[in-house]
Amino acid sequence: MSMKIEVNISYLYSSAEHHYFTRKKFDVGDAETFEHDRLMLETNRGIKGDRFEFSKYPITFMSEEVMREVCKALALSYKPSLFRRNIVISGINLNQLIGKRFSIGSVEFEGLEHCAPCTWMNAVLSKGAYRLMSGRGGLRVKVIKDGYLKRGTNCLQTADNFELLNPLQALQKPKIP
Repeated sequence: MSMKIEVNISYLYSSAEHHYFTRKKFDVGDAETFEHDRLMLETNRGIKGDRFEFSKYPITFMSEEVMREVCKALALSYKPSLFRRNIVISGINLNQLIGKRFSIGSVEFEGLEHCAPCTWMNAVLSKGAYRLMSGRGGLRVKVIKDGYLKRGTNCLQTADNFELLNPLQALQKPKIP
């Protein structure tokens, strides 16, 4: 792999139950979110026991920079578990990993697509969260090669070379003439 980027993984989460799917609109649910120091991520499976295990998009990353900005803009205490993403990372614009393979430690991933927020975020956080997260909701990935992911400073490697964007920059929608 030719590009190495120092990133920090601040939080690792899993939850066996959904807060959004199968619930009435804006019923935020009370399923427990578990915080981990390290997680075993399994190929084509994700996190054992997580609500998205075996799904098309088993893992979600979210930028800590975006989470902090959203909380600051809404005058909220910073509580990253409320965002319901598995991996909270800083030091990379996650949108730049869409369609790319990359590794962190021994785990290899494929960035599948932007993890668009839903209006449910307004109920969980505060009115305006959905708008603030638009284009910056995170990254859906699948695990290509399993291994352990740990909290702390890590090296993200990819064969793709690109100029690093600010982690706060939103995904740009194509302009239609």
